[in-house]
Amino acid sequence: MRTNNPESGAVRLKKACGGFSLIELLAVMAIVAMLSTMAVTSYFSAVRGMASRTARDSFYNALMMARQRACIDGCRVSLIIFNEVAEFAPDGTAIKDLAASYVVCRELGRLSFVSGDLLFDEFSDLGKLFREKLASDSTGDSAAGAVKIYNLSQGSWSLVRPYVVNEVVGGSQVDLLYSEKSFSIKAHALRKLTGSGVESTGSGNKNWKVGDSYGIEVMPVQALPKGFTFAELDNTLSSDQSLTDVKHVTFEPDGSATASVTFTIENRRDANAKGARFTVNPKGEITFTSN
Repeated sequence: MRTNNPESGAVRLKKACGGFSLIELLAVMAIVAMLSTMAVTSYFSAVRGMASRTARDSFYNALMMARQRACIDGCRVSLIIFNEVAEFAPDGTAIKDLAASYVVCRELGRLSFVSGDLLFDEFSDLGKLFREKLASDSTGDSAAGAVKIYNLSQGSWSLVRPYVVNEVVGGSQVDLLYSEKSFSIKAHALRKLTGSGVESTGSGNKNWKVGDSYGIEVMPVQALPKGFTFAELDNTLSSDQSLTDVKHVTFEPDGSATASVTFTIENRRDANAKGARFTVNPKGEITFTSN
């Protein structure tokens, strides 16, 4: 016998198609929003932490590499920090952003004579380290193709022409570091470029002197992640010194440092990003702390 069910037919269909109430929807949306906020916050925290670790670890490895190369190669090796242009303003001239950079340099020799813009080393065959001047080479001071030579004694750099010249030095008017000054010699010399922006200010006297140790890069120039700077440098965008200011540490062949020095990495754009402070003592020991 068939009975009538009051919930059959259209009633059951209506219940089957029923949805969430407004309160339930609002509760779900609130939970999703909260989870999204937590995910975004965690993501940016992870990015900041990753950038800080990258800056710290890369710079620490460069310091260790400089010290190890000095011991292995038996010569002076320096790590030099400086700024490079990261971005220009729309006018193409003003600097909009700087890239905090650093490089490891190996000693090639020591200067035995300095005359004007010529740098001589009478005991190193610069003609084999660099090519000789060709007739087609320009004699102007264009920075195109110029080579950056680092002063490991003073922690500075100069741009030199991409070739060496053969010049006569000596006689009674000069003072050679190792040879007597009563005779002349013919030797290759590096010729510095002259003009604005072709040399750094250096940690001390930027002028090259007899006995200064000079060198070239032994690794590509590296830069800290965007936004990170070295507190020891002039980071003022409107200052010409921002691109010529340098600081350095030089390791001797026994692993010691010529002087104690501190390098501080900080993020001036993000107060929540951790920086690091590296200290090198005269023994060459390297320590760092987060700040």
